[in-house]
Parts: sequence; C-alpha cells; structure tokens
Amino acid sequence: MRAFIAPIALAALLSPRPALALERELVLSPRVGFAGSTGPVGGPGATVELGAHYGLNDAFSLYAVGGYHLAFPDDPRGPRHGATLAAGAVYALDVLRIVPYVGVGVRGDLMLGPRDRWITPAAEARVGLRWLLKRGFALSFEGAYAFPFVGRDLVADLVTVTVGVSFLRDL
Repeated sequence: MRAFIAPIALAALLSPRPALALERELVLSPRVGFAGSTGPVGGPGATVELGAHYGLNDAFSLYAVGGYHLAFPDDPRGPRHGATLAAGAVYALDVLRIVPYVGVGVRGDLMLGPRDRWITPAAEARVGLRWLLKRGFALSFEGAYAFPFVGRDLVADLVTVTVGVSFLRDL
C-alpha cells in the first residue's frame, strides 16, 4: 500500500487541473535572490524585488517590478547599489498547478557606484514559474536578463534570479 502513496501524491500534485484563469487576476510577489552584472563596475550580489502581474486575458499579463540590488565589484572603494523599475508583458501557460511564463519589457536602473552615478535604460527578457499551492498562494521563481543602452562601459549585462511567494487575487 505504501508503495502506491508517493506516485499517487506526485500525480495529484502535478496533474492537470482546470485553468485558473489569469484574466483580471492581480499577483503580488515579494522575492529575494542573486544579482549579477558584467563590466568594470559590475559584480555579483544580492537583490530584493516586489513584482506585480495583472492578467489581461487567460494567457497575457502585464507586469511591473521594483527592486534593489547590491553588487560587489572589484573596486576597493566599496559596493555598487542599484534600484530597478521594469514593466512589460508576459505570456503564461495557465493549465497546470505549475504556471510557466516568458516576457519582454523595458527597464530603468539607477546605479550608485563607488565613483559614478547614472541611470541605465534597458530592454529585458523575463522568465518565471509560479507553483500554485492553493487558490491565493504560490511559490514563484523568476529570472531576468537586461541589456542596458547607456552606461555599458561601466555595467554591461544585468542578470537577476529570484525566489519568493506570490499572493493572487481576482479583481
């Protein structure tokens, strides 16, 4: 009997359910994770983000993300601080309890380095996965890559990988 419990539980966890319809759904997701960037003032570090998604229909959502990241470049004067605001659209596959999504958007970063301060507009690609644990709550995993248009001589590629929770509410 015990030999059947684990496969049945796994099948129930991953089994298809009726789509939970992202349409007119607001999702708020606080997340923490890793941030990294290349360039003379780039480096590894930590990030905290607050993301929001709003479902336009059962597949497309608008997103907005605000965040803070701290990087540790090879500069003896200290770390680099950054604030991020991003917005765009994502496509989600809302069929299972695990909801993958991909999207593109625009982003602006305010960078405060040991020697420099600048604003970096960028284009970004974002991928994520939301694991629905119950109707109003999920675990979220998200990654973003940003290509800055300004200040590439200081910080080139920007990457974040985060994990957190999501709170879902129908409007």
